[in-house]
Amino acid sequence: MDLRNIPIFGAIQRRMEWLNQRQQLLAQNVANSDTPGFRPRDLKPVNFADQLAGAQKLKLAVTAPSHKSEAGADGGPFRADKQRTVYEESPDGNAVNVEEQMLKVAEARIDYETMTTLYRKHIDMVKTVLGTRK
Repeated sequence: MDLRNIPIFGAIQRRMEWLNQRQQLLAQNVANSDTPGFRPRDLKPVNFADQLAGAQKLKLAVTAPSHKSEAGADGGPFRADKQRTVYEESPDGNAVNVEEQMLKVAEARIDYETMTTLYRKHIDMVKTVLGTRK
């Protein structure tokens, strides 16, 4: 049984992938904090409505010609954007604020831990339903 076929697990996995990619971009920002002319980047925030629109839907059994069926669509890839709001810029053109980047890193870590906890809780619920949790 592939858990990614269950919509909640697929959504959690996509969120964790987004957070992982964001963490990599933020680490690059911090690593380039002394690079002349470097502009910090961040991922485009994921719109919850878009996630719902792109979520897989359960297919209903069509047992009569008057029944209708809808197919789900897959979500798009994550896109990196230049950080729009720059609070300060050094004389060499570098716009990385290390404190701001570290706050974003901490926020991404907390969100990732929340997603792993949510994933674990849903696994426990599935185990309870199947009667394998003791």
